[in-house]
Amino acid sequence: MTKEDNLHEEKTEVIYGAENIINATLEQWSNLKQFADICTDSNGPSMFVIPGHPVTVAYRQLKDRGIKLRFIAEINKDNIQYCKELMKICELRHLDEIKGNFGLGDGVYYRASAKTTESSPPPLLISSTLRALVEQQQYFFDMLWRKAIPAKKRIKEIEEGLKREFIETIQDPRETLDLIPKLLSSSTEEIQLIISNKETYQLFENEIKLTSLLREQLREGNHIQVLIHGEKNTEDYNPEDEFENLYQLQRDNPSQLETQRITSVVYDRLNVFIYDRETIVIIESNKIANNKLVTGEDLFDSLGLAT
Repeated sequence: MTKEDNLHEEKTEVIYGAENIINATLEQWSNLKQFADICTDSNGPSMFVIPGHPVTVAYRQLKDRGIKLRFIAEINKDNIQYCKELMKICELRHLDEIKGNFGLGDGVYYRASAKTTESSPPPLLISSTLRALVEQQQYFFDMLWRKAIPAKKRIKEIEEGLKREFIETIQDPRETLDLIPKLLSSSTEEIQLIISNKETYQLFENEIKLTSLLREQLREGNHIQVLIHGEKNTEDYNPEDEFENLYQLQRDNPSQLETQRITSVVYDRLNVFIYDRETIVIIESNKIANNKLVTGEDLFDSLGLAT
């Protein structure tokens, strides 16, 4: 077996002790020819910018050798200075709530460890060259890389107190319904709603007790505006008959809760929740399917995409 074959022999081992872990890392890095990808928790960046530390020196040497360096970390106010230094060496991106640490190299090497402490190596390191595992973890890293945001953008958010802009599509109806109470409880000033039809309103009542949630927010001092889409356009139509709980809540809180009926076809399938004019959730509901009225469990399943 040649030296090159031995380097790529498929095996997995667990390495213990700080000195052994550092030495194994340096040896692996010395064999790299193309790229090194690293994903760490918020403590990870500090290990790569310690002046004179063997890991810091070796990581900088990778850059000097032309190795492509990608690094994902959770960037926060506590590690922001470390991350600014790290950006000088590698392409750094931010991702929220990273747990654990792992790295890959040249599509051949995979390393993983548990949560670290600041400026210290982990207590143990799992090292593997199993091809199937490396390919799987490389795919996972690439997926995280696409989701992560540039470090410069995250640092600007922290330093200037900016709120992040994002768009996310949710396809699971249960996840969609679970999201509404969480966002309602986070509101501090104003809530605006558009409800598409009585069936969807009843679904919100049955599944998340929407009127009770709104009542709680009124107690917290929030101002609430509700637009109700009314399909009937006759003079004797009274929307209070179909949205009784909501209108009763308005009568109990006339200075805080406003309701208004709309007939625009734009909103016959769209439910809109706006929180403090900062976060908006748009939920599609399909009341009619195959020319039949959708009710019960079918109505729950008829909830479409939420954005």
